[in-house]
Amino acid sequence: MNRTDAGRTSAGRDGVVLATRTPDRARALAEALRKRRLRLILSPLRAPRALTEPELDALDSALGGGPWEAATFTSVNGLRGLRAGLARLHAAGRSVHAEPAALLAGTQVHCVGRATAEEARAQGLTPAAETAAGEEEQSARGLLTRLGRAGAPGSVLCVHGRPHRPELADGLRELGARVTEAVAYAMADWPAPEPLGGQAPGAAGEERPAESAAPALDRQATAEVLHERAADVVLVTSPRQLEALHFLGPLPEPVVCLGSTTVARARELGLAAVTAVSPAPEDLAEAALRARSG
Repeated sequence: MNRTDAGRTSAGRDGVVLATRTPDRARALAEALRKRRLRLILSPLRAPRALTEPELDALDSALGGGPWEAATFTSVNGLRGLRAGLARLHAAGRSVHAEPAALLAGTQVHCVGRATAEEARAQGLTPAAETAAGEEEQSARGLLTRLGRAGAPGSVLCVHGRPHRPELADGLRELGARVTEAVAYAMADWPAPEPLGGQAPGAAGEERPAESAAPALDRQATAEVLHERAADVVLVTSPRQLEALHFLGPLPEPVVCLGSTTVARARELGLAAVTAVSPAPEDLAEAALRARSG
């Protein structure tokens, strides 16, 4: 989206929400905002990419350490990345398992947040535990607290991306668990050259897939929107996303944040913040509405 398009998007509307989300995961959020007379534009900034061959070798090595009593997933991307990696290993004759459900048969699966648990179920896994709204904002810390109360399993496969926050794996080790860490995807500047899922955008850096029907901006277009104050609300789900947007231009306040660590970083940057109850689209949309109302 270029500068002229951004201006048209912001004209004649009730409110515009800029969210750091990829187009393939924006449909429900766009609908929840539309019901509240808010328009969604996307600035993915970074997106998950498929593993390179050396990274796939490392995943293969990590998965050779099973079986495990439990496995943890902190995001939808972790589940999708593990599935994609296993499929590649299986096709190359390097794994007898083609799907996570087969690899983790008999393993307790623990998920951070409802969306992650839903993805696990869609892949044929049955989550033994998932963090809920109000439990440390559905964070890895909340899952660690829950596992600590129940008694940490003896061996755990922690599936995550690169980069990642180490608190879950380190916390499980402190509880006495034997932890195997498996990197199933990596984050790259959007648009990723080999995206983990979905379609790659065109050369102009914009994509309007049927899944979201929302424009997706590259970094230059995002900076133009912020400097022109064409967005009324900014919605971020991690401290890294917040820092990246803050670097690109002045942010409308209060910023909608998901999670206590993101809120804390907003305050460190001198920004007023509104906390979303959960990453569910309806909760994010409600938080956006509160932020726009002041």
